[in-house]
Amino acid sequence: MVKDTTNTVKKKRKTANADAESEHVDLYKKVCEFEEKEAQNRNADADTTLFFNICQQIQDLLEQVRELKQTPGDEHLSERIACLTEIVVKVCLIKKLNRIDKLAHVTDREVLNTEKQKCDSIKLTYQNLVYELHHLVTETNKCLSFKSEDEDIELVPFEDFMQDAPASVTEKFKDFNPNNPEDEHALRLARLEWELTQRVNLAEECKALEEKKKKVVEEITERKEKLNDLLPLLNMVIKATKPLQEHLGMSSDLTRKEHKLANLLPDPLYVLYANVVAYKSVFETNLNVVILGDKDEAIQFNEAEEVSHSSNINDDDSEPESDLPEVEEIVEVKKRRHRKSVQQVDPLEEKKKKLLEVHPLSVELSVTENDGPTLNIIFKYYTKIKIITVNSNVDISSKITANTAREILSGHNILSELIANDTGLESPNPSTVYQLKKLGIGSYQKLIPDVGYAYSWAQSVCGIDFLASKKCCDKLSQQNVENILGIIKKRLNTRTHLAKQLQQLEQNILPAIPEDVEIPRNAVSSLIKWASTTYMEFCLSDFTKNLVDENIVGPSDLFYFAKISRGKAELHAFIVLKNTYPIPPPIFALSLNYKNKYNSTNCDDIRDLERTLNVDWDFGERSSSWLLSAQLTHLCSYLDVYLESTYPKEFQPNTKFIRSISGRNKKKPFKFRNIGTGIFTQY
Repeated sequence: MVKDTTNTVKKKRKTANADAESEHVDLYKKVCEFEEKEAQNRNADADTTLFFNICQQIQDLLEQVRELKQTPGDEHLSERIACLTEIVVKVCLIKKLNRIDKLAHVTDREVLNTEKQKCDSIKLTYQNLVYELHHLVTETNKCLSFKSEDEDIELVPFEDFMQDAPASVTEKFKDFNPNNPEDEHALRLARLEWELTQRVNLAEECKALEEKKKKVVEEITERKEKLNDLLPLLNMVIKATKPLQEHLGMSSDLTRKEHKLANLLPDPLYVLYANVVAYKSVFETNLNVVILGDKDEAIQFNEAEEVSHSSNINDDDSEPESDLPEVEEIVEVKKRRHRKSVQQVDPLEEKKKKLLEVHPLSVELSVTENDGPTLNIIFKYYTKIKIITVNSNVDISSKITANTAREILSGHNILSELIANDTGLESPNPSTVYQLKKLGIGSYQKLIPDVGYAYSWAQSVCGIDFLASKKCCDKLSQQNVENILGIIKKRLNTRTHLAKQLQQLEQNILPAIPEDVEIPRNAVSSLIKWASTTYMEFCLSDFTKNLVDENIVGPSDLFYFAKISRGKAELHAFIVLKNTYPIPPPIFALSLNYKNKYNSTNCDDIRDLERTLNVDWDFGERSSSWLLSAQLTHLCSYLDVYLESTYPKEFQPNTKFIRSISGRNKKKPFKFRNIGTGIFTQY
């Protein structure tokens, strides 16, 4: 029994201790919960103020305790203990404030973490929504930009479809409404089905045509084989007929080769060659045309022109490839010590050479005068400035030795001004001026020694019209070839006659004149000098100013100087011949040196004499062989008339005239009349 009692007592003690501990734990929890609630409800600024106040109070109490300790005796012990007790209470209060502050920090941190989690959750939701929006926009754009393959198919127009398609297909689309998507879709399907049907039929037709093409190709191949077998036979026939061709003077081989070479000519020269050959075969026997140049060079030149032309077209059509990455090619270069001589090239000279690029082939035209000189005209085509230039030379007979006669038969003198004011000194192509200006070349005249003369008639006989859209016009060439060749032949004929006269005049001999021409034939005055002169010398003379001021003469004319004398009297004469001689007739400017200098400006008789020589000599082209000689013969006789009528004591009479002077103006008898042996009268 004692044992049991003891155990019971022990059990009761354990239960009592456990209850005390549980009460202690509950109290701590309650205090913690109370302080947590209090921390949530307290104001931090008030706690801070309270904390500083308590610290100040503790300082004051400690100061009071220090002062109480310094006083001797135990009288103030109770006060000191009370102060210490108060300090302990204040410290406990500070600890409580510290705990509350810690709890407030913990609570704020938890609230902050909670808000951060909310913010992260919202941001994640936002990003998901943005991604979903982007995905939806992308899919929407794909749907909007979707392009069906049938859209690339070129369908027949709606009108053709309604007209050609069967009625069973087109009947339901008679009242087609373009604003109805269903009707539009149905129409699209119907047109696609009709297109498929048509293409199937066309494919079958194409197969049939291809089979037919194969049969035609086989027939062509068979015929080519037969023609190839025929070629050796034809060559044998040609070889067999060569002796007959040589005997008959036929040059079929040369003609055939030349015609093959003509295919390599540029278009303007080809047109010229073809039309001249046609003209020669119909009209002219003293005309010859030859193609000059190397065949291989012409082939290479034409191929290079085609390549450059095609590359220019490709450059215009191709898109820039600037987006492609550039690949750098690394090349190993072996170092060598020898020096290379680098020749500097002027870029302007290179551009000039490129601009003045001439075709390797040219056409030579030879015009021969009966028992006279041969005029050789070479036509060249400059591909960049697109003009025809002319170089010419004359094969002169060895009988013609006078300088003035050879000058008058030079190529440029003959060809100049075949057409009015066409001297060939300026390019007829308007763009040439700007091309030369770009290279710093002043005018085309500087290029003439290297290039040749650019006559306008040369462009027309080659079919070139710079204002037309077509590069080369065959009809234009046909219209001008006959005309220009006729003018060239007439010009060569008149120049030959003129050269024969100049040949004798340079020897101080007046050429013979036909009997049917009325001229005085007993002149005493004689020609003592004949020479060519220049336009500058003509302008510097005292008695030619009127002709220059009135623009009667120009730099392109031909100028000569003659001196006629009788005794001590000398007559100086400038003679101007136009390139179109004998139309108009030669122009004379006179100056008499005898006891004084007389000319048209200070002497009426000299002015009348000039009028007599320069007027009423229009005999046409038939006078080309004697007109200049006749004028000079008249001039010698008129000088005799003037000297004999003015100075009768000093010059013996040889001419016959009725009156030495007549009328109020005292005119001299400067009019020859073929009466008897010849008599001179006034006008």
